Amino acid sequence: MYWTTCWNERQVERLGEVFHDPYLHGRASRTPADHAEIVRETVASFPDLQVRIDDLQDLGETVITRTRFIGTHRGAIFGLSGTGLGINAPSLDVYFFEGGRVARLWHLFDHLPILQGIGAEVRIGDQVAEFD
Repeated sequence: MYWTTCWNERQVERLGEVFHDPYLHGRASRTPADHAEIVRETVASFPDLQVRIDDLQDLGETVITRTRFIGTHRGAIFGLSGTGLGINAPSLDVYFFEGGRVARLWHLFDHLPILQGIGAEVRIGDQVAEFD
C-alpha cells in the first residue's frame, strides 16, 4: 500500500495509516506530515515519478523492500534545474512494525544514479569522477 498509494498515486494524506506519529526514520524522529513533505519534494523534481518494487520480503513485524525510483527530471534537485533526463535509482528499505504501523524505518538510497541520470558532474576538487 505504501509505495503504490502514497508514492505512485500521491495519496500522502494516507501516510498516517502506514506510520506511527512519531516514528523513527533512521535515528531521527519524524511524523507522517514530515514524510509527506519528502514525497512532495521528490515529486516536484520528478513529476512522473513511479516507484517499482523489485523485491519484497515480509518477515512478520519486519518488511524489507528493494525498489527503483524511475522518473524524468523536470524540477530542481540538488540545486540543479530540470534537465528532462530520466533516472532509475535503487532504494533499500527496512520497516519495523508495531501494532500494524511502521514504528521505525531504515532507508538506504543511492543518489549516484540520480546524478548520473540528470547529467551532473561529480567532482572532487578539480577532478571529475568517471564511472563505468
